[in-house]
Amino acid sequence: MTTILHLIDTTGPGGAETVFTNLLKELEQTEFRNIVVLRGEGWVADKVRSLGITPHLIDSKGSFNIDYIKALRQLIISEKVDLIHAHLLGSNVYGALLALICRKPMIATFHGAVDVAAGERFLKAKFFLIGCGASSIVCVSKRLQQELADRSPLPAHKLELIYNGVDPQAFARTPASGLKKELGLPQDATVVVSIGNIRPAKGYEYLVDAAITMAERDPKVHFVVVGHQKKQLFNQLMNQMAKAPRSPNVHWLGFRPDVADILRQADIFLLPSVSEGFSISTVEAMMAGVPVIATRSGGPEEIIIDGASGILVPIKDPGALVVAIQKMMDHAKRKGVVEEARRSAIDRFSLQTMLLKYKDIYSRLVD
Repeated sequence: MTTILHLIDTTGPGGAETVFTNLLKELEQTEFRNIVVLRGEGWVADKVRSLGITPHLIDSKGSFNIDYIKALRQLIISEKVDLIHAHLLGSNVYGALLALICRKPMIATFHGAVDVAAGERFLKAKFFLIGCGASSIVCVSKRLQQELADRSPLPAHKLELIYNGVDPQAFARTPASGLKKELGLPQDATVVVSIGNIRPAKGYEYLVDAAITMAERDPKVHFVVVGHQKKQLFNQLMNQMAKAPRSPNVHWLGFRPDVADILRQADIFLLPSVSEGFSISTVEAMMAGVPVIATRSGGPEEIIIDGASGILVPIKDPGALVVAIQKMMDHAKRKGVVEEARRSAIDRFSLQTMLLKYKDIYSRLVD
């Protein structure tokens, strides 16, 4: 039996973390044995335990934690680990170093532009280490693959593309209700849902600007934002709303475990990001049968065919968001888009497709 050590930087909910736990869930049904190391308690640890896996919690505070490396090396030896699979920049660095020390094959998965931010300390050194230690470097979009090839010293021949996968059954369009009542909205309200933690790359200031305009044009349109609220940025968004001539209809729900139910009650899904590696929430919306409006922020252009399976708009353009929302309120337009989007999402971005591609790499590296 092949034993895989899985590493990820973060402990809270998010797109990369959802992919991480979904991959583990699928791998648990296969011949692979999975060892998971996390940096602390949180949403990821809870999800991993729900799969019947007890994660090893090893603190890795600091820019270069020797004790963390020693603990992982000991775990690799004691558990007879055959392969290391890491996600996000920090874990990719540690995974690559351990691969070199322990002479094990290693996969490094990059999930977005945040992984390759130019402001990251010692970025060239980190990339050099990953390039040496990783046997395969997985990118979740073609654009990210191209960025890594162009902007980093990572060996181009090690770069591989595997799109993130979603379980279609989890987002099947079954009836759900209660959101309008919870938010005190009229039954004829149009609900525009956005999903993603509040951070700069998500472009929520442009959503707020669009909502301010929409409050004047059609006050029955309500924006619902689901995701962790980073305090400083969230306060800036509150100030932006407070200065509006008419209070915009934006409902900030924070983190919610019932994302699938919320999506099923959406009339439109909106992704206002300025930068996206892939956008797992866009695929979830497509599989839930919700018409999608997304910015040309990287990943969405590889997911959506403009005008056929959704609407693509420029980044940082609230006016374009408003126009797209008004277009998508046409029921005939929505019906055609939804059918094409769901078919496309299931064909190209299913969890099973992602699993098969990772399994191919695992088998190639271990055999």
